[in-house]
Amino acid sequence: MKSASDPAERLNRLPVQVRPRFGETADAYVRRLARANHLKPSYLHGFLTGTPNWFGRPQLERLAALADRSPEVLERVLTDARPPRRRRKTGPSRKPKRTAKTELYQRIRHDAEAEGLSMRALVRRHHVTWRTVRAALDSPEPQPRKPMTRRPSAIDPVKQLIDSLIKEGHTPKEIWASLMDEHDTSISYGTIRLYVHEHTAS
Repeated sequence: MKSASDPAERLNRLPVQVRPRFGETADAYVRRLARANHLKPSYLHGFLTGTPNWFGRPQLERLAALADRSPEVLERVLTDARPPRRRRKTGPSRKPKRTAKTELYQRIRHDAEAEGLSMRALVRRHHVTWRTVRAALDSPEPQPRKPMTRRPSAIDPVKQLIDSLIKEGHTPKEIWASLMDEHDTSISYGTIRLYVHEHTAS
């Protein structure tokens, strides 16, 4: 392979080719491609980023050149090969949901008390469900939302392994490479670095 600074079109295809599997991630494909060619997955991943520090997303054009596939094919097959969609421009700022709901409750209670409107009439006027009307008549303030349960993170399945590597004194970069090379697991370097910082700071 050429140096990481060379453009993708000058890269030579790897000797052993591996067909990408529909629905797999780019990292999973890179790991399989690396092992088929007796390379460390962390090395190939870093090479494909085209950056000196080896971290970030593999460049699709570089991966396509080494895998002897077109970028279009990889985009169709790999789940995360497409560039992220641009966020839509945000419109005028809106009131927080809780503030807007409080005002809705106040309007419902006012109409019920001042005009004596029935539940059905309040539902029609304010375009809400009867449960919302019932809740507004029972309390002037909406009930606080239940706290959301913590979503599983990428760290969770290998947390004990990472904790043991931290205890052994490994750096975030060494942990990132160990997970990829020895445990067939890809976690972003930023996520690992943040976890190590929080773990050692506590």
